[in-house]
Amino acid sequence: MKIRICVLVIMFSLLALPTVQAQEYGKLRALQQRAAVVISQKNDFVARVLTSYKIPHERNAQGVVVRINIEKSWLDVKTIEIVPLLKESADNSRQVTAHELYFFTAEGILDLVSELIIR
Repeated sequence: MKIRICVLVIMFSLLALPTVQAQEYGKLRALQQRAAVVISQKNDFVARVLTSYKIPHERNAQGVVVRINIEKSWLDVKTIEIVPLLKESADNSRQVTAHELYFFTAEGILDLVSELIIR
């Protein structure tokens, strides 16, 4: 009796395993697609902010800003950080009112504030 139960449990596990793996693969794929959209939105936002400040810039094939032109000098961008600036309303909820962007280069940090919306 115990052997039959063990065999049934093993058979059920083997039959159900591909279904579980397919569901997890589907979730993983959806997360990867969402991440790609978010990264694209971020890259486009950074380029729009630089354009609004009339700062010449270069993007790579993936759309990432890799160089900026400040005072007629091209600077390689190592890292970009985007920090949301929040405003607290009367009901204690917070809303993003602007973003502060930090462009880290070997020569220093460029700090910009923008009220543009990321999307």
